Formats: sequence, structure tokens, C-alpha cells
Amino acid sequence: MKNLIKVWPLSISLFFAVLFSYAAVSKATGFKNFRDQLGQSPGLNGYGEPVAYGVIALQTATVILLCYRPFRLWGLWSAFGILAVSAGYIGTILMYSNNLPCTCIGLFEKMTWKENLVLNIGLMITAFTGMIAMRAEDQN
Repeated sequence: MKNLIKVWPLSISLFFAVLFSYAAVSKATGFKNFRDQLGQSPGLNGYGEPVAYGVIALQTATVILLCYRPFRLWGLWSAFGILAVSAGYIGTILMYSNNLPCTCIGLFEKMTWKENLVLNIGLMITAFTGMIAMRAEDQN
């Protein structure tokens, strides 16, 4: 069990570092499309570009935090926060809007909004377990 507590936070951190690196690079390389899709979303009309830059910057900062042990817990909190905001946004989309384009990237482009919401919640749980394991590791 002690080995799992040591390996789990690092494994989760590396997983999220790869995931957010992929997301940031995909959004940056398809920036125009990402920006335009964000601009079509309710509440973001006219703010697509600054929000797009902010999302990419936040994902990149999260990757940096996750890669350095002293900042890893902050990185997991950041990943959890990004996923929570994303889940809230998706929930709002599902309740109030119809036929909006998904701003999903790469592997996740084919997912429905509901599937994306379930994935985000699962990833939030994963990040949370990483934070708990990291706390346990720090106490040992």
C-alpha cells in the first residue's frame, strides 16, 4: 500500500501533464477554430479570443506545476479546478443550449456533451485521489 501511495500521485500527475499538454498544443495549433467555437458559446460572445488564450495559458501553467515535485499538489488542484469549471460549463450547455459545436480536441472530438461531462467528472475524481495520495505521502 505504501508503494501505491508513492507511485499514485506521480502517475496521476504525469497523466494530467500529458493530457493538458496535448490539449494545449491541440488548441494552439487549431487556434482559429477553437476561438471561433468558443465565441459561439452562450455568455462568451465577443470573448472567444481572450478566453481561448487564457485556457491555453492555464493548461500550460498546470503542466509546469505538475512536472515539479514542490508544485505538484498545486498542479493537481489546478487540474481539478479546470475540470470543475469545464464540467460546470458543459452542464450549463446541456441545460440551456442546443446544437452547439463542441470545442473538444483530437481524441475527444467525437464525444457528445454528455459523454464529455461524464469524462470530466471521472477525471476530477482521479485528480482528487491524486491529491489525497499526495497528502498521505507527505505525511509519511
